[in-house]
Order: sequence, then C-alpha cells, then structure tokens
Amino acid sequence: MNDKITLLAVLTVGTAFTFLWLMLCKERLRIKWYAALPIAVLHTICGVLCVKVFAVVEVGFDMSKAGNMSLFGGIFILPLFYYLGAKLTRRKPAEVFDVFTICMIFTLMCARFNCILSGCCAGKVIPGLSIRWPTRELEILFYIVLLFWLGRPVRQSKRVGMIYPLYMIAYGAFRFLTEWLRTYETTALLHRGHVWALITLALGLSIYYTQREKIQKRGGKQRR
Repeated sequence: MNDKITLLAVLTVGTAFTFLWLMLCKERLRIKWYAALPIAVLHTICGVLCVKVFAVVEVGFDMSKAGNMSLFGGIFILPLFYYLGAKLTRRKPAEVFDVFTICMIFTLMCARFNCILSGCCAGKVIPGLSIRWPTRELEILFYIVLLFWLGRPVRQSKRVGMIYPLYMIAYGAFRFLTEWLRTYETTALLHRGHVWALITLALGLSIYYTQREKIQKRGGKQRR
C-alpha cells in the first residue's frame, strides 16, 4: 500500500509539472489554458501504461511481472501517442514532440525517483566497499541536466524537430554506459538494457540526421 501511495504522489508531481509546462507552451501548441490539465493527466496515464506494457513485452509477456516498469517504454511507445495526437488535432508533429519531450523527461525522472523510494533498480555493490553504484541518483541528475539543456531551446522555439532525437541520443549513450553498473539477474557482459540503449541511440541518430536533411532540402536553417 505504501508503494502505491508513493507512486501516486510521484505521478502527481509529474502531472503538475506537465500542466505547468503546457501552460508555458500553450501558444506554441495553440491550446487553451483549460485544456492543459486534462492533457497533463492523460499524458501521465499514457506514460504509466507505456512503461508497464513494455516491461511485460521485454520479459516475454510473463504476466506475473506485469507490475514491473521499463523506462524504455516511455521512449519507444509514448511518442506514438504524440504523433497520433498531432495528426488528430492537425498540429505539426515537430512542435508537439519538442514540447512533450520535456514532459517525458520529467515523468521518467519521477519514475526513477520512485525507484529510490521503493528500493528497486539498485546499482551493483562497488568492489571492496559496502555501498552500491548510485545509478538511480546519476540518472536523476542526468535528467535534470537534460531539462535545462533541452528546455531552453523549446521555450525559444529553437532546434525545431530536434529535441526528441537529441534526447534519444543522449539517453541511449548514458544508459549504455550505466547498464554495466546496474544489478541484473544475468552475469553476461551485455544484457537487454544494453540492447535497448543501443537501439535508442541508433534511432535517435537516424531521426536527427533525417530531420536535418529535411531542413536543408527546404532551404531553411536550423536556429541555434
């Protein structure tokens, strides 16, 4: 029960941030202020569903582990909702992705903070010491850096269409490196976390260069 209350509290914080962020970006998305709250709530619900569904998929649909979460679900599945929402509301996908990538980052940061509170996803014990690698804390710090790095150009309408791929590139590289410090049931040198991280990195690079090529073909210049 305490874990559920903690998760609910963390998700509430994530929803509040999303609401405030959407209020700041409402002109860019062309939404009314009263639409920001239901969109924020829906974003949190979709985010939770994505990380839970992906966790079940990556363990071979073992429903006994349906309570698990995989943050890669936010990266691979949640953007489908962004694209669908953009098409249904006739908004430019690039604008929607730019704004909601910041929401995704903060939501996943909240999920990782919940890992600390619930005691899961711990790092390996550092050889010769009685402490573990602070993988969860490092990831939270990484998210904070991303929020400042990517949040500013979003507010200034710069790097249009590049925010999501930049996030994928950065997160893929970060997770690939920190996967060696995380606790896993297998003792193999590489495990599924490394695979998902490499896929994230590869997709991010592919989307980034595709977007840049489109901008160059249009004769436009990417604002920095």
